[in-house]
Amino acid sequence: MSVPEIFFDKKILIVDDANSIRMLARSILLDVGFKSVSQAKNGQDALNILKRVPIDVVICDWNMPLMDGLELFKIMHADSELKQIAFIMLTSSSETVKVKAAISAGISDYILKPFNADTLVKHLVESLQKQIPESL
Repeated sequence: MSVPEIFFDKKILIVDDANSIRMLARSILLDVGFKSVSQAKNGQDALNILKRVPIDVVICDWNMPLMDGLELFKIMHADSELKQIAFIMLTSSSETVKVKAAISAGISDYILKPFNADTLVKHLVESLQKQIPESL
């Protein structure tokens, strides 16, 4: 999938306790042209980054120590400055209960592991396109 050049300067934060997943996702995104891809190993680290650095999209694993992805999303959603950031849940769990919990919390984008480059980029581009005002 091609990425519109206007998105290359968007700031992405990948949150996953597995270094291999963070590195894979970061590599995919840098290869297609994104310039700013940060990483965090859990929700608490992500929250610390989000309070210091402007981020456009968070791609976040569900199951992590200290603070899981759903808890991070809920904290972001309750914060007036962070709730505008697009959020993509990345997880190996396709359990109906978890999917329903994510949807009821307000998460609208969900990627199942294992993922491929096309799936990751497609979801990211769709999330970024939702941030563009319709008047443009």
